[in-house]
Amino acid sequence: MSRVLTLLLALMLVGAAGPAGAETGTPPSIEPVLERMVTDYVRPRYATVNQAAAGLEAGFDALCATPSDEALAAAREGFREVADAWSRIEWLRLGAVMSDNRLERILFFPDRKGTGRKQVQAAIATEDESVTDAAALSGKSVAMQGLGALEYILFGSGSETLATGGDSGAGHRCRFGRAAAANITHVSAELMAEWEEGSPYLTAFLKPGPGNPLFRTDQEAVSVLLGQMIHGLEAIRDTRIGAFLDTQNPDRDRPRSALYWRSDMTLPSISAGVSGLEALFTRSGIEIVAQEMAPRLADTIRFEFTQAIRTADSLDAPVEDLLADPKTRDRLAYLAYAIRIIIGRLDQEFAQAGGLAVGFSFGDGD
Repeated sequence: MSRVLTLLLALMLVGAAGPAGAETGTPPSIEPVLERMVTDYVRPRYATVNQAAAGLEAGFDALCATPSDEALAAAREGFREVADAWSRIEWLRLGAVMSDNRLERILFFPDRKGTGRKQVQAAIATEDESVTDAAALSGKSVAMQGLGALEYILFGSGSETLATGGDSGAGHRCRFGRAAAANITHVSAELMAEWEEGSPYLTAFLKPGPGNPLFRTDQEAVSVLLGQMIHGLEAIRDTRIGAFLDTQNPDRDRPRSALYWRSDMTLPSISAGVSGLEALFTRSGIEIVAQEMAPRLADTIRFEFTQAIRTADSLDAPVEDLLADPKTRDRLAYLAYAIRIIIGRLDQEFAQAGGLAVGFSFGDGD
């Protein structure tokens, strides 16, 4: 009997103590996570956008000077590189990107009324010279400044004339594209500047504290970083996949509501978006905040990210074709489901293991 009592007492003591270090251990500082996020994710991603946009600008220079099928193909590939680069960081909604309409000036979406397309078409039809100057273009509607306008210029109706030139319409269209590319180069340079050493924003970002306008505590910083990932994944699922896929009724699918459907960049951009969020999770090292409570959870989350990315990469066809084939349409539905699983892991398991209050829900915006 005494041995049974001894065992029961031991079990009670273990239960009261909880996981090793859960109550008495000192939580790891978030500052190294924030530093890695900046150096290994934010700066390289914005630099890649800037370099790709500058490359597209140079591609338009060549296309405008010497129109040809080869020059048009090169400019179109340059567009795809910019779209891919932007997709890998567009869900970071912190800092300068959230002011002066920079986010929308690079990509205005969703555009449910086709505002951008109509404005771009009108500018091309009337050969409005003001859109051929990057500075003047930056003051116009955000819907005609960025990637949406560039896609129509390079892939929309009449874009084949860019390869032949020979009339003022083609020349105007080409100069319009060059100005839009220059606009993205300029905006991305502004984004890069805010994350450089010594900028007021970066100084605040790296040091949570009572008087900090961004994060007063480490927990607030963890909450913001997790929120970036969760809301980014929700947007990919709801406003990117959901823009063209109705999971309940195939008759309500809308292939031409998909982002980048003209350039066949819809699924590559979705894959790049999920990949970018996985890179934010991994390269920041945020997993350290949950390591003690859930040592294997980060690997599980990375596995779920990999499954979603592989699924997106396997859907290598125009959206219209993917929706027309029941097998690939099912894979699109699975992709949305796979993203939902990652959201659940981050929103519930990781948040709790990372010390956020039970019941806190990023998904509900609490």
